[in-house]
Amino acid sequence: MQRVALVVRRADRGRGRYRWLLVVPAALVLALAARVVSTDPVGYGVAFWPFADGGDRAELRAVDRVTSIARVSRPAAVPSAVAAEGVEVLASRVGADDVWLRVRLRVPDGTRCREVTVLGDGVQVNSRRVDC
Repeated sequence: MQRVALVVRRADRGRGRYRWLLVVPAALVLALAARVVSTDPVGYGVAFWPFADGGDRAELRAVDRVTSIARVSRPAAVPSAVAAEGVEVLASRVGADDVWLRVRLRVPDGTRCREVTVLGDGVQVNSRRVDC
């Protein structure tokens, strides 16, 4: 006599049961990092979509010009070289081997201001967005 039986396979839920304990915190950390980066995408070096818009990309081009000038000029000549390039220098402080600048950049969205610090004869150039 032939016997036929219906076999239903149950999914093994033990492996994926706690996967959400890894996925949810990772998604929250990623969302927080994206929020922080979107506050100043030029300063963090990620001036591309979805973090940056057209104004941020124009600001990045202007900051790159300022950075290239700071790397080739001696520290005392940086403020005048930046001003000659069309970037408005609001304030500057020149030390023995460092320069601090507050510059105003014209972008399609309006104007933005940045503080630029040049340390060690152009070796290290840092900038951050500030209020005008």
